[in-house]
Amino acid sequence: MTLYLRASLVGAAAIPALVLAACVGAPAPAYDGDPVAGHEVARGLCSSCHSIEAIGASPNPGAPPLRYVLASYNPERLAEDLENAVSISHLRMPTFYFGEHHAVDVVAYLKTIQQTPPPS
Repeated sequence: MTLYLRASLVGAAAIPALVLAACVGAPAPAYDGDPVAGHEVARGLCSSCHSIEAIGASPNPGAPPLRYVLASYNPERLAEDLENAVSISHLRMPTFYFGEHHAVDVVAYLKTIQQTPPPS
């Protein structure tokens, strides 16, 4: 085999490898959540018991306002627990099944309204 033919075969074999390498690329960035979507989810699932806004009392006096939740709950852990339907905080809280990204969206919204809880 001539040197030219050998170089052509190597070059031809490298093209698919380069195409595959270009397709793989960098991993997609982590989804940080959409606070607007999270507010809608909180309104639909949480507002019958919890205050979901930056002010106001919870409709259920035993349910803490969501603006205080992240003071005692790690945001990433809360998102995981919500996604996995883990029982949160108290036994009377119902289990919800969140759609794709909804738990992360709720946490993104909670981050926008968080406050330090008043002294007990």
